[in-house]
Amino acid sequence: MSKGWIAERVSVVDLDRIERNIAEQRDDLGWGPNNIFKFPKYGGTGAIYEGIAKPLLEKIHLQHEMMEINLEQKTVAFSNGRLERYDVLINTSPLDLLVAKCRNIPESIADAAGNLIHNGGLIAGLGFEGKRDDSKCWMYFPENNSPFYRVTNFHNYSRFNVPDGDAERYFSLMCETTYSSHKPEDKTRIVESTIQGLVNSGMIDEGQKAYIASRYLIDIPYSYPVPTLGRDKSLATIQPYLESRSVYSRGRFGAWKYEVGNMDHSFMQGVEVVERLLKGTDESTLLGAAG
Repeated sequence: MSKGWIAERVSVVDLDRIERNIAEQRDDLGWGPNNIFKFPKYGGTGAIYEGIAKPLLEKIHLQHEMMEINLEQKTVAFSNGRLERYDVLINTSPLDLLVAKCRNIPESIADAAGNLIHNGGLIAGLGFEGKRDDSKCWMYFPENNSPFYRVTNFHNYSRFNVPDGDAERYFSLMCETTYSSHKPEDKTRIVESTIQGLVNSGMIDEGQKAYIASRYLIDIPYSYPVPTLGRDKSLATIQPYLESRSVYSRGRFGAWKYEVGNMDHSFMQGVEVVERLLKGTDESTLLGAAG
């Protein structure tokens, strides 16, 4: 991995502040770039985008699998036979998959796309009967006694993330595990190993296993774009080529820049590329990324 992503994603350590907090035995809740954030009261994260999409539903077409892009004729072909022409194409699908779908792509572009590295994610959601007294939102786990790297007290985001909004009787934990060729995971056992990891890490006790009310698992093949040493060289090859053919690839995996790949970053990338095309303004979010 390169070091370029660190500036945007890792909080700067204030040694004096840390020493003072230790001396005063104070829990510094205001530390870090995400110490305050907004979240929907109802509907989870999806409620944000459902609200944005509502006035545009007639222009949103789902169940269309993109099969091929002809960069010369400016057409997109779909598996259902539909063919769409475009003047400008804004892509948010993974950049390597986009390149693979382009007809007659130069070998140098294909090779650059082949050097882009990502991992996948296994998201295990566990609902429990009982009350959880823990004010934290999310926690990181670097130890090797659990498969996950992060656990979120999802009921703390909104009490309506549990049945009937009753956080006195239920709590929910969202546990995230990444996988790749360097870190394979047994997907058939990940929920059970996650539960045991919660016990091993002290998040729950052994007896609370009996109070699991629901289990949920989703496999996300593209979870994080990895900021490898060769990433910027690949992007400097791919993106100018695509843009010279009126294709603008943005978003977490469209731009393939981990350091500006959060949900808010990705949203602003969409806003700013449109403003660039219509007004000629700079894409400050993307330009502000390292590299």
